Amino acid sequence: MSITRNAAQLYRITYEAYSKFANDINRCANLSEVGDVCQRHLKYLLNFRLIRMTIEQDDKYLVFELFNNNLDYGIRNGSEVLPYEKELCAKGIPIYTEDIPEKLVRKRIDLNVLSQPVLWGWNFDKYERKVLVSILSDQEMNFSAGDIEILKLVVDCIQAKFNEIYLKRQIAIRNQNLQEAYETIKSKNAEIEHIVENQQRIIEERTSEIAQKNEKLLHVSVLNAHNVREPLSRIQGIIQLFEYFDDDACRTELVPKLEQSVTEMDNVLKEVVEMASNELIELKASRI
Repeated sequence: MSITRNAAQLYRITYEAYSKFANDINRCANLSEVGDVCQRHLKYLLNFRLIRMTIEQDDKYLVFELFNNNLDYGIRNGSEVLPYEKELCAKGIPIYTEDIPEKLVRKRIDLNVLSQPVLWGWNFDKYERKVLVSILSDQEMNFSAGDIEILKLVVDCIQAKFNEIYLKRQIAIRNQNLQEAYETIKSKNAEIEHIVENQQRIIEERTSEIAQKNEKLLHVSVLNAHNVREPLSRIQGIIQLFEYFDDDACRTELVPKLEQSVTEMDNVLKEVVEMASNELIELKASRI
């Protein structure tokens, strides 16, 4: 009866400890807060000298270690995955060994002060990611097979939070990329609008310029046609009179009038040529 009561009390204490751990983990917003919660609570749930979690993330690994109440975590590349972890990842067979890798404990645990240290290792596939869990324990901080179930709950809780943080981070990165793309598109649209407005202004200016030049040319054309027509009509009229005048009258009366009209017409033509030349020079200058 005493054993049953003790077992029930132990389960209750373990359940309460795990509930506090899970609730605190659930409120974490980043890896640093997860680490703080693990430092506070894992010692009440599991016996260990060192616990290490290596979580696969794309081509990188999130490595989380807790030892002597110290916390170390970060994103590592494949070269920092330990050989036995690679074997765990490939075969998935749990390990239990007294052969402790020096790289695992270097600058973390002094094996000489431990009593019969052993290394446990598991490969848990969680949320389509491999989670490699290692526990180093000894006779004083003894981890047993009966603790594996609570370890699985702890790993599930931590991995779920890691996955949530990772997804939020990915979403934040994608949102940032989308925001940058939006700003780029917005900037390009502004540039395009500026170019279109500039082109529209140039077209309007050129259209107005052409209209003005056409108006000038029309004015010159009408004016010149009138100025040229007048002396030309007189010349034609004088020529028609030649058959009605004798030679003396033609020389004394018609020829002077004809010369005067020819001179007037020559002056008009010179003025036409000069005006046309000035218009061409002005047109070329405006194009340059």
